[in-house]
Amino acid sequence: MYDLNYYGTDSDLLGGEGQGPLPDFCHKCGRCCRSATTYSSYTKLQEMVANGDKEAVDFLEIFEPYESIEAAREAVPDQVEQVLNIVASRDDMKLEDVTFYHCRFVTAEGLCGIYERRPRCCREAPAHGWSAMPPGCGFEGWQFEQRENQKRMIRDMKRSAYVLEQMSPDGKTHPLRPETTLDDLRALVAEKLKPWKMFGSDHW
Repeated sequence: MYDLNYYGTDSDLLGGEGQGPLPDFCHKCGRCCRSATTYSSYTKLQEMVANGDKEAVDFLEIFEPYESIEAAREAVPDQVEQVLNIVASRDDMKLEDVTFYHCRFVTAEGLCGIYERRPRCCREAPAHGWSAMPPGCGFEGWQFEQRENQKRMIRDMKRSAYVLEQMSPDGKTHPLRPETTLDDLRALVAEKLKPWKMFGSDHW
């Protein structure tokens, strides 16, 4: 499942340099190319395109919507059921807004027909540990490791913020940066947590 508002990685959230090349765990089955979905509805994607959003433009240039969920289910049944179960378990998405897409350039053998010029959404998939890849995807182990790393980094960030609050000389000022308030620090932590709230970061 693609998030067109975030294609970064764990280190991006914490001020790192971003994701390097993904390891080559791909089974080259082409299922993810035939079962793409986004957190945004198709209508929202079209609005994003009209507003010049490059990620949305790139996505809809590559991916074409299936006529129906049933049509997608015929092509990639396991992935469709997985995504629908994920959506049904969340309160920020509606099943009626889910659209499945297939790549215009995937070959009959499941390979990418435009590999050297594929867009960022394809080059960086899976974008993070919670990306909904097809069951049995070669990246399952990698994604598990990414999830654990992300949780650890978020916990470390929370712990550091708590320590700084305890060290504050007046309960209002950052102990190491007098020009910064604890409210500023809390706002920064909240901003870092925001992209991961849908995955439970408030409780990590």
